[in-house]
Amino acid sequence: MSDDQPPEHGSRRRRAEQSPPPPGSDASDGGEPDSAESLAQSAETPAEVPIGTAAAGPPSPATAGTVSLDAVLSQDPAEPASDPERGPEGETDDDAGPGASEDPQDRDPSEAPLDARLLGADEHIEHDAEGTPVLISSSDYGRGYQTVTPLAGAPGRRILDKRRQRRRRRNITLVSVLAGLVALMVVLAVVFRTVFGGVFSEPEDYDAVAGGPVTFTVERGDGWGAVAHELASEGIVASAEAFDQALQDAEEIGTLQVGDYEMNEQMPAEDAVGVLSAEQESQLYVALSSGTRLDAAYDAIAEATEYSADELRDAAEDPTEFGLPEQAESLEGYLAAGEHRFPVDAGAAEILQQMVDETLGRLEDAGVTDPAEQYEAVTKASLLTAEAQPDDYRTVAGIIENRLQPDNSETDGYLQIDSTANYGLEQRDLHLSRDELDDPENEYSTHAHRGLPPGPIEAVTKDAIEAVADPEDNDYYYWVTTNIATGETKFAETYSEHQEYVDEYDAYCEENPDICGDGDAPNTETRNE
Repeated sequence: MSDDQPPEHGSRRRRAEQSPPPPGSDASDGGEPDSAESLAQSAETPAEVPIGTAAAGPPSPATAGTVSLDAVLSQDPAEPASDPERGPEGETDDDAGPGASEDPQDRDPSEAPLDARLLGADEHIEHDAEGTPVLISSSDYGRGYQTVTPLAGAPGRRILDKRRQRRRRRNITLVSVLAGLVALMVVLAVVFRTVFGGVFSEPEDYDAVAGGPVTFTVERGDGWGAVAHELASEGIVASAEAFDQALQDAEEIGTLQVGDYEMNEQMPAEDAVGVLSAEQESQLYVALSSGTRLDAAYDAIAEATEYSADELRDAAEDPTEFGLPEQAESLEGYLAAGEHRFPVDAGAAEILQQMVDETLGRLEDAGVTDPAEQYEAVTKASLLTAEAQPDDYRTVAGIIENRLQPDNSETDGYLQIDSTANYGLEQRDLHLSRDELDDPENEYSTHAHRGLPPGPIEAVTKDAIEAVADPEDNDYYYWVTTNIATGETKFAETYSEHQEYVDEYDAYCEENPDICGDGDAPNTETRNE
């Protein structure tokens, strides 16, 4: 830096390679020492000088090396190093007069020795020409520079205190960051173990069969992945991962076929794969949905077998041969809704008998064993599947019992169920006309005829049979589904209340004619006048 370049605010910098100032300069001319004001200013403001140079002027004896911070600051900062036996003017302690010896307790706390532990690793204490202790530390300005900070009195102590506080904050921040990193590593380890634990370790598996026999069913549409999870959930294999690994290790895997498989609880995954992938006897599969009418059921069976719908009708010509009562005109309602499997070589009658037996078994399980009572129960159950939502089966079953009472003042023994009239008309229209509902020629119209229809009108479910066997005890006589899409159904004890719900149904049908169909009257249970 040239002599005419102004120094930066708060510091003074010189190159380390610069020679010491020549003799006779102002800093070493032996003149009067700086005023108290200038000393105080220099104590507050640190200066940056080349390494090895504490201040301008001839070096004092104290600059020969660093000294203890406590030893340096224990001296009066205004006094230069001198004979400990004499004062600054050559006076001895005896000549100092009264009060020359000061009680250590009366000393200004700011002048007490500073703890050397306040110094950093790159800091040490030297003295300037006047004997004032200064702190030497590295500078951020660049290589070859140091920062010189006077430490005389309270200002120097405040500087060191601030440094200590900054170091303390840095330490606290560092500890907090390290603690956060440790916590993050723990969380990541747990997540990694949870997500990828099975990738780097052997999946849980059984070494040998430890449980009893069990039947496992592969449903239509099931894949190996779904089967693996189902096996694990039923306790047949220890884990889905073990089953997947066994599939990968298997040399040959057959086609997964629908059907029942005899397996064991707690069996090795390899054995389970062997059972399911072994060649199985082919089977015929038929699925009937709830509400399927007899003709549609014959068509579904014909698609899955080698028999035509007409051949199936011929085989079912005499319903009594399948265990139905004399009043049964067909197998309507008795071909159980659900999934069915048959041997490939099963005959037409054998297939139909197996489906009828499923319904008869459900009736017996519900406590209905008499053939005539069974026929009535299947008829009522078919009305539930046609008219109600599964959650409402027991409620509607109670309404049917209330309406069948001949002395009831609301319906006078008429069921007034539209689906029965639809069945007699061989259609499925949600919006029938009054003439269609009241047609006496339609023997299935419960608007025109009291009591139950001649027989069931569609395939029934197990839930419907159980609801008929145990109907809800209520005082309702009417119900109407006000929203066909959601199945929302409202129940009423009186005809006037019911008509309010019918108006809701009419409004719905006006907005959704493609769902309700065309007609002159709402498809609801109405009272004959």
